Amino acid sequence: MDSFSLSNILKLVGDFGLVGLIVFLWWSDNKRIWEVIYQHKKDMATVMAQYQRDMAEQREMYKNNASLCRDFASIATDLRDIVTLNIRSVTELSDAVRQNQFCPLVRLDERKVMKWFESGPGKENNG
Repeated sequence: MDSFSLSNILKLVGDFGLVGLIVFLWWSDNKRIWEVIYQHKKDMATVMAQYQRDMAEQREMYKNNASLCRDFASIATDLRDIVTLNIRSVTELSDAVRQNQFCPLVRLDERKVMKWFESGPGKENNG
């Protein structure tokens, strides 16, 4: 009985009296409120289910990011070791080139080095 006509209301008042009419109207209004509450609960359940899915996805992304950070830290440590080794190797190479003692044809004689330093690097050396 969603629609109330005047004849239905008068029949209800005649059968049950004014108290019956009030109880009936109260019941029909409560029925409408219960439908609204039921729809609200259904909507909230949908929202909460979506929220739980989103939070699970966010939790998984956080775990993936934490794993990525650990992997990156490991790679950064390895890279630091490689860079340190390269710097050490280049330093050793630079020292070897400066000393020039590996090739017998180019190996510097100690006397020539002393003469070169005494005469100066920009001066001509005749002997």
